[in-house]
Amino acid sequence: MLKLGDKVRFVNEKMEGIITSLKGKNLVGVTVDSDFEIPVLISELLKIDFDNNSENSEQEITKKPERVSNNNPLGIFMAFERFAESKLQLHFHNNFTDEVVMVIYQKEAGVFKRVQKIVLERDETKSMNEYDLNHFEQWNPMHIHILCIENTCTRLIEPISFSITFQPKAFHQTWRHCFFLNKQAYVIRIDEKLEPLNLNKLKEKDFSEKQSVQPIDLKARPANIIDLHYEALVAAGYGSGVDITGLQMEVFTQTLESAFVHKMNEIVYIHGVGNMYLKNKIRTFLSKQTDIVKGFEDADIIKYGGGATMVFLK
Repeated sequence: MLKLGDKVRFVNEKMEGIITSLKGKNLVGVTVDSDFEIPVLISELLKIDFDNNSENSEQEITKKPERVSNNNPLGIFMAFERFAESKLQLHFHNNFTDEVVMVIYQKEAGVFKRVQKIVLERDETKSMNEYDLNHFEQWNPMHIHILCIENTCTRLIEPISFSITFQPKAFHQTWRHCFFLNKQAYVIRIDEKLEPLNLNKLKEKDFSEKQSVQPIDLKARPANIIDLHYEALVAAGYGSGVDITGLQMEVFTQTLESAFVHKMNEIVYIHGVGNMYLKNKIRTFLSKQTDIVKGFEDADIIKYGGGATMVFLK
């Protein structure tokens, strides 16, 4: 029986991937090397083993890769590298400030205990503990404090404090290409903070008033330009959700289909630059839709700065 995290090979195609979602009794989502998740029938998959290619079992390894390119995302990351069927190696990477100091705590019997202190220079990766997927349900939450240090700056960066609780479904959906390991891994950006709740604005809100934004009919003729930024989708009435990329891809695929049905010649999707993750997913999808897509290219560079794609439809 296949389960989340299994490595599989397609029966009828020369492709491999990781099961990152369970979509039904006989259907799963498989993420391939392009970071695109494909729905596949279980009967069309074969489970294969991970190769045990770990060369180092030390508790902590430090490596200083070459300076990352401008296309790599800014941030502080944790990545679980899978080197065997159930074995994972935890890595931390700093591509954010001149130096990062992280302290990791675990809570036992109501008391927080420090389990790790990590200092990362810019572009540095440190490999820490090993984890076992077979004991995933026993992974303790991580409570992390981060201090970001710039040698010269005009504004100090506030310390970050948050907790990570590991859930199977959410964890396996982080499987993607890891730029600092240069391979597929479970990648989580850990420097993003939730905006604090503005209680004053909340008190002033009239909850009796009706919502002005109505849900969008995804089968109707779409606009010529679709902004896929999450805030823009919510404001436009496309809905909201915890899986932001999932929402963006749903709007993209359905408006693309509607544009074709309504015989539009072209449509522009604004995806931003960022870490190019969404852009790559969109272009991977487009490259496979030869029945409806004539071609695609960067939309007006002056207007969008490389953060949008123009799609030409048949």
